[in-house]
Amino acid sequence: MGIQAGNFGIPAKADVARLARTGLGWSAGLMIGRYVISVASSAVLARLVSPTDYGLLGMVATLTVFIQVLSDFGLSWATVQRHQLTRNQVDTLFLVNTGVGVLLTVACLVAAPFVAAFYGRPELTKIVVGSSAALFLAAVAVQPNALMRRQMQLKEQSLCALYSYLASSALGIAAALLGLGYWALVIQLVCQQAVATTLSFPYSGYRPSIPRGVLDVNGLLVFGGYSTAYGLVNYLARNLDNVLIGRYWGATNLGYYSRAYFLMTLPAMFVGGMFAGVVIPSMAIFKREPSQMEFVYLRAVRMITMIGCPLAVGLLAAAPEFVGFVYGSKWGAVIPIVAWLSLACILQPIHNTAQWIYIVLERGRDMFFMGLIVAGSSVLAFVVGLSGGPVGVARSYAIANTLIALPILLLAHRAAGMALRKTLSECIPLLCCAFFMGVVVWLVGVEASTAGLGLRVRLAIKISVGIAVYLLALRQIGCAAYSDMLAELERFYRAGRSVCLPSGS
Repeated sequence: MGIQAGNFGIPAKADVARLARTGLGWSAGLMIGRYVISVASSAVLARLVSPTDYGLLGMVATLTVFIQVLSDFGLSWATVQRHQLTRNQVDTLFLVNTGVGVLLTVACLVAAPFVAAFYGRPELTKIVVGSSAALFLAAVAVQPNALMRRQMQLKEQSLCALYSYLASSALGIAAALLGLGYWALVIQLVCQQAVATTLSFPYSGYRPSIPRGVLDVNGLLVFGGYSTAYGLVNYLARNLDNVLIGRYWGATNLGYYSRAYFLMTLPAMFVGGMFAGVVIPSMAIFKREPSQMEFVYLRAVRMITMIGCPLAVGLLAAAPEFVGFVYGSKWGAVIPIVAWLSLACILQPIHNTAQWIYIVLERGRDMFFMGLIVAGSSVLAFVVGLSGGPVGVARSYAIANTLIALPILLLAHRAAGMALRKTLSECIPLLCCAFFMGVVVWLVGVEASTAGLGLRVRLAIKISVGIAVYLLALRQIGCAAYSDMLAELERFYRAGRSVCLPSGS
């Protein structure tokens, strides 16, 4: 579709439902493609590179992710939620992101030897230098991606991600086959960001130009500042575990933990990536109509709970088979870590929606306060669990992440003037369905193991039983969500037929 010259407005209210359905359909289909590519490429690479290689990249990621948070400067969501946005503002924000990206990439290069000294691994200097290119590329792509989200161009944004995953996976596997070890992972990282950034401009239709002034972006920069502060504390909550495990337990244990964490994030990444780009712009359009905004939010929470929570429960119930299938026998140490991290992820798709509320309401300060709560609980969990190694850290994190879910949601709902009981009434029946499915899958797995069935057969049985049991439970307990699912599937089917059938058929 592309952004026409000078057109940076939000979609009309009358078009929101159509854009949301279309965008969600494309986002879901292409997100599944990304999910499959990610798991498949990880399965291949796990057999070609060692846990230590993954651990080395994980050590570097603690720095590169930190710098990437700063390079965004919170301006992506500032662009998405602002009701009125001019060409001059977008060009100014692009210039800010690019300039900050240059400075932070240089800072990353300077920090490289200090990172190597901290972990006692000299090869980290070269890995940091090689990975730094991805940081600048990510900063350049902030505004094109934000504009696609703003105008609900989910198809275009999803295609950027899909093509970048395809290209980087192929290149990374080729490098691993050549015996490049951890350099294969660095090449994959840089290639993914390079392709995504290159495609973001033609798909968004944005062509940067020199801004005429910077006086009209103060409000955006203030919100961006609070968003950056939130990103920094969120970074602490998400990455201190990697630092501690890498420092005190070594690269190999960090390699196990990083691969477990990757599998854990898939459910949240799947539903978050699929819905955030649709729901936040939709809520922003209706933020001056609280009842309509709440309606959009509740529908989204229902769908997120229906999809994301059973994925996490299923991963918990099938952890031994899934890890063995994806990574192979040499990664057995990952299994208990995946199990605990999956438990942490069951409620995460739900309480992550608190951030959506703060973004839409432009409540940057409140979002930062929420980040402090999350970061504080995570840091405490990591420190308490560190003596137990990667498994101990994962166990403590699971407990802490579960305990904070309800308070985080309560604070966000109060800020928006929404009733938490409405959200809970949407979520609790669906969570019951997911937990019931998990118990049945676990029992079936025990019987399959007793019968001596092979790993792939057990995994296939668990997946089949899990899907069947969950759909049956959903039909009986989560009737509204089940009806919504059938209605959406019917819409997608009709849309597909209208595209495939020739006119006059």
